[in-house]
Amino acid sequence: MPKHEKGTPKDIAIRMKAKGLQKLKFYCQMCQKQCRDENGFKCHLTSDSHLRQMCIFRDNASSMMDEFSTEFEVEYLDTLKRRHGTSKMNANNVYQEVIANKHHIHMNATKWTSLGDFVQYLGRSSKCVVEETERGWYV
Repeated sequence: MPKHEKGTPKDIAIRMKAKGLQKLKFYCQMCQKQCRDENGFKCHLTSDSHLRQMCIFRDNASSMMDEFSTEFEVEYLDTLKRRHGTSKMNANNVYQEVIANKHHIHMNATKWTSLGDFVQYLGRSSKCVVEETERGWYV
């Protein structure tokens, strides 16, 4: 089977697929589907399977959002505890380790709008000691 010429759209698509994790911009948490580009994502949003999932979400949105948030929190704290123990770590570095797992819960599926909000929540709920410095949040 001949290889596609370097730089052609087909060649780029094949290399992106082989790379694994792609831009989170085109990921649907409800369907757990990764799309390669904006057009693929737009097509996914109009698909029957996605519309069914959104109907399910609409019926019990708060419980599903809480479930995603809890899963994300457990995954984040587990990564922090296992890899860094009790040492002070930049919250963004821990987050980068969490999202390195291809099947992680995405932040946009949780009740927190940003990593800063999430870290502040951890501090308020006394699950971590949180400190804000000029270099960012530390947990």
